[in-house]
Amino acid sequence: MQITAQGRELTLNDRCDSCNAAAMVVATFLNGELMFCGHHAKNKQSTLIEKAISVFDPQGFLNPID
Repeated sequence: MQITAQGRELTLNDRCDSCNAAAMVVATFLNGELMFCGHHAKNKQSTLIEKAISVFDPQGFLNPID
């Protein structure tokens, strides 16, 4: 899994799939992508790191567990 801070741009129209707040993190999976606010990204951090193909995290909400 790759965490990147570059490669796309989030807009005000990008919303968290959990609570509809502004999206800060985008997780890409084999069957699509999910967007999360900072709170929900941190809350689901271990699952995202474990199961996502890539994670777009421009503000560094996730700290990979080595």
